[in-house]
Amino acid sequence: MPARVIVCGGARDGQGRSTFVVNLAFSLLKETRGRVLIVDLDPNGIGDTAAMIGLAEARTLVDFTPYLAQLTPQAFGPYLAAHPTGLGFLPIAANLEGALKSSPDAVRKALDLLAHICDYVVVDAGSGCDPVNIAALERAAGILLVTSASPTALSAARRFADRLQALHFPQQLVKFVVNAHDESLLSKEAVASRLGRAALVVLPKDDKLCGEAINKGNPFVLDQPRATLSRVYDEFTRQCVEKGIFDQLAAVARGKGQAVEGRRDVEVTQEQEKALEGFLKARGGPRGKVSKELDPRTKLKMLIHKRLPEQLDLKRVDREIGNRPDRDKLLREKAEAAVAKILDEEGTGVADRAARKRIVKEVCDEALGLGPLEDLLADDRVTEVMVNGRDNVFIELSGKLQKTDLSFTDDQQLLGVIERIVTPLGRRIDEKSPMVDARLADGSRVNAIIPPLAIDGPSITIRKFAKDPLQVDDLVRYGSLTHDLADLLRACVQARLNIVISGGTGSGKTTLLNVLSSFIPMDDRIVTIEDAAELQLRQPHVVRLESRPANIEGVGEVKIRDLVKNSLRMRPDRIVVGECRGAEAVDMLQAMNTGHDGSLTTVHANTTRDALARLETLVMFAGLDLPSRAIREQIASAINIIIQVSRLSDGSRRVVSVAELVGMEAQTITLQEIFAFKQTGVTQDRKVVGSFGPTGFVPKFVSKLTELGIAVPRGIFGTPQQAAANVPRGRA
Repeated sequence: MPARVIVCGGARDGQGRSTFVVNLAFSLLKETRGRVLIVDLDPNGIGDTAAMIGLAEARTLVDFTPYLAQLTPQAFGPYLAAHPTGLGFLPIAANLEGALKSSPDAVRKALDLLAHICDYVVVDAGSGCDPVNIAALERAAGILLVTSASPTALSAARRFADRLQALHFPQQLVKFVVNAHDESLLSKEAVASRLGRAALVVLPKDDKLCGEAINKGNPFVLDQPRATLSRVYDEFTRQCVEKGIFDQLAAVARGKGQAVEGRRDVEVTQEQEKALEGFLKARGGPRGKVSKELDPRTKLKMLIHKRLPEQLDLKRVDREIGNRPDRDKLLREKAEAAVAKILDEEGTGVADRAARKRIVKEVCDEALGLGPLEDLLADDRVTEVMVNGRDNVFIELSGKLQKTDLSFTDDQQLLGVIERIVTPLGRRIDEKSPMVDARLADGSRVNAIIPPLAIDGPSITIRKFAKDPLQVDDLVRYGSLTHDLADLLRACVQARLNIVISGGTGSGKTTLLNVLSSFIPMDDRIVTIEDAAELQLRQPHVVRLESRPANIEGVGEVKIRDLVKNSLRMRPDRIVVGECRGAEAVDMLQAMNTGHDGSLTTVHANTTRDALARLETLVMFAGLDLPSRAIREQIASAINIIIQVSRLSDGSRRVVSVAELVGMEAQTITLQEIFAFKQTGVTQDRKVVGSFGPTGFVPKFVSKLTELGIAVPRGIFGTPQQAAANVPRGRA
């Protein structure tokens, strides 16, 4: 079986750790007559261990590092330095400069090799928690924290143990070793009280014996085996071997979740089951679930949630942290420490550090953040997240919907996530107001709806937005539009043409609106108006306005129409309305017709012709009782271009039509298509194949572009015959 790797660390230097490591290793050698090796990783005590055991030269870990990937355990062994007694020795480096070159990965590889050629590996990990120390602790079958018996040292050791706990090392694996104890100054009971638990061993103070051993270069357990301190070491070692203490620690390190005898990683006791039943009853229980139907891991997480308010007093933490800039980070650190402590008490079977980190992260995400959604929102590949009740979480990835294996522990957790999203924005969600639109800190748009309207439990839909908004070159690269069309649209925006982007839900209207807005000159004053702020304009002179729903008393609502009216008094050069979906359409058209050229907006419609009908319908919402012809004349004179975008069957989004409004014929608005996409089929992997190009019609606004000195090659519009013959075919 692999060796027991015993890692000795501590909060401070000067606690007698190196002396303990050396004498423990030789005592183990005497007791077991097995293969024992010392690994000295302490950069602050280079040469100390070698001097204590009388070895002048030894090959170091840094020397072996270039070859560790090729070495086998059998090839590694003969190169290690050995004491005349047979004890092996591997120092980290020959000097401090060399020690600084050591890497955590080299430590892991070396300990893995040594574990197959030794019975015991005793590691001096030095003090603190640098990456090299952490690497050694990760391979530990037992962690011994060595401290002197002074009150300050004991307190520091206890804090260090708490720090290891926060770093996801189980406290069952961590034991205290008290060195240089003087009974006349501090009793063993007082020592245990300061440490918070009994020490694994308390070693009596004997400065003379230790000093003589160091001067001779011979450990006192060998040089003076009958001395009191030597007998304590030998007795401690004998007890550890006979009672299997190191084996027990090794079992903890392996953890129940590491396929040990087929056991599961989490086991919930009957007492914990009872406590959980009461907790679920108080919360209203998971929808359609009882405690017995939950998996053990979910039960453990809910038990931690139950006890978290006991360990983490948020009011006290609020007072301590105040309004510091790193408030969220500090709160997270305190929450992780509290969860790790509860996990040690409730989840004794979870010893694997990766599993512990995952559980702590999930619980903190649920308590402070957005729970299972945190990782999805951090994944730039995910463009949309849809939660249909606690057990069904879907995402949109590369334009395609797929179900994830994520779930919420219960409806209360899901409701808590919704409340954490909407509360900072001054929004509310409850039975009286069971629907809400909101946004996250990164601008992502959120819609939530809860029971009784949502029958199967709370539902959330999150439309994500990239941290760095897509630029026109990105859309060209993705095939959403062509270079010629991009140049034409840039010219149209600069020439202050009024543009409407039309498309269905999720077709990319806002993304294209962002791109078109980026073409607006830097010295223009821009006013943006949205239901939920999504636009990410980079110009310096931008005023962002956002509508507001009614408050809990039913007053205070500010509609998009109100903001459009107000924007006219703000001296805008450009008005950008995120989406026209109501009576604000009439005010938007009036603004376009009364000197606010170059305005941009979007509407929901499936074709350019449908977009006109949609706008006409929205104007009627204003209740002005205008005849249809008057409304259409307003639309025809206000809007210059309609851009139709669509999400195709393979999930790709692209511009499928660009049309110019050329006036009225009788009662009908005349549209002339300038560019169009024609689908010709799909490939075997279901990718849409088609062509996009000019229709051969030269738009009337070209003359305006020419007057403004904006050159547009007439060749990009082609002719109907040329368009049919010359437009390249390719994937959409």
